[in-house]
Amino acid sequence: MSFYSDSNVQTHYFDPKTYADATHLNSSGRVNFELDGTKLAYLPNMRLLNVGVTSNGAHIYNRLVGAYSMIRTIRLLDGNTELSALNEAQLYRGFLNTNYQNAKNETVKSHLARNSLGWTINGADRKVGRVEAVGGATALESTTKLAWLDLREVFPILNSVSHLPTSVFKNLNVQIELHSGLDRQILIDVTAEIKSVRPILAVDVMSNPNIVSKLNKGLTSARWLEVEHDLFIIPQSANDGGAGDQPGGIGLVQEVNVKLNGFNNKHLERMVIVKEIANPVKELNGNVQRGFGRYSSQCCYRQTLQTRVNGRNIFPRNGITGNNERTAFLIDAYGDMTVYPGFNLYGFVAANIIEDGVDYRGQLDYMGVYLGEYINDLQINYSRTGLQATAGAGLKRATTDRLNAHCFAEVAKQIIIRPDGSYIIEYAQA
Repeated sequence: MSFYSDSNVQTHYFDPKTYADATHLNSSGRVNFELDGTKLAYLPNMRLLNVGVTSNGAHIYNRLVGAYSMIRTIRLLDGNTELSALNEAQLYRGFLNTNYQNAKNETVKSHLARNSLGWTINGADRKVGRVEAVGGATALESTTKLAWLDLREVFPILNSVSHLPTSVFKNLNVQIELHSGLDRQILIDVTAEIKSVRPILAVDVMSNPNIVSKLNKGLTSARWLEVEHDLFIIPQSANDGGAGDQPGGIGLVQEVNVKLNGFNNKHLERMVIVKEIANPVKELNGNVQRGFGRYSSQCCYRQTLQTRVNGRNIFPRNGITGNNERTAFLIDAYGDMTVYPGFNLYGFVAANIIEDGVDYRGQLDYMGVYLGEYINDLQINYSRTGLQATAGAGLKRATTDRLNAHCFAEVAKQIIIRPDGSYIIEYAQA
């Protein structure tokens, strides 16, 4: 452990207490950081450094998720008490990476995450192209490009507290589950041999007892929006893109009506749905990822979405039916997005508009809604229209293939700190 110091704050760098690396052969790795309980307090601006892999050659990371694709689950705990956590982190991180203005992704965020987001116009052919000058994995740890992650982006509780006093949180630790199997598509060449790099945790320590004492008096409670995960399946169509999916030239409508029980008895704010292709091999061209690979959110043909909360439709009439209408609701809920022509369109002819347009069309079709209600019953009514597709084993048919619909929703939680320093964490009712 080393540190940088001014008079009141010291920056400490922690190596993992335990570390099991992840490789293409041994795909599951674990990292555990234990913070020093003898310090007075920690600031919430924790940073995870040196996130990434080495490889048997020069390869770039997944273009959407970047080096963050290593992280499957990440948890902040006090002893065995979970303070905050993010499950299925790769898919949600892919969405969050797009949730910035294009200029910020191009100049800052893509370099921190080691992804390829940030779009520009090629002056020669006037096509929309990607920024890819952010580097990737190499054979040597000294030359491989590694990511930097602000943990406030994955642990929302850290945005709601002024500090983390060790008189309250006596055994702070960060646990990370890594996943580096070839099927996770960490690098765009899925045959590349990889090995995780040992990460470092950077934390700021408050050393002035007078300041900590004053801050402790004001730390009695906090409220935040925890991101929780649920899942439903959009099954493969009965004919899997065969002629029966388009009888008489009219597409067969597939309807999926499900209840999401994971958010019951919780106050839910925003929710985003990521439609992952169930068979990630279908996002490969040989050994190389098409577009954003398995972390894409697939666009389908003639989609509709209706959300029912406590027996009431959220959207009028038939719900969300248009491509741009779907995107409008997403941006209304979540704000700016880094996108490109055809990102939300099925079968968009993009050859003259965007570089590698066939691979990138319809790959960022997220569905986002704002609910702002206490949930007793949450139903999703989704439909898509099947199309007869070109025959051929292993071809992606997003509008008839099985999709895993991952639902990431913000639920209200709170912490109550008692005068004796004990605390409770519970779901907030409003």
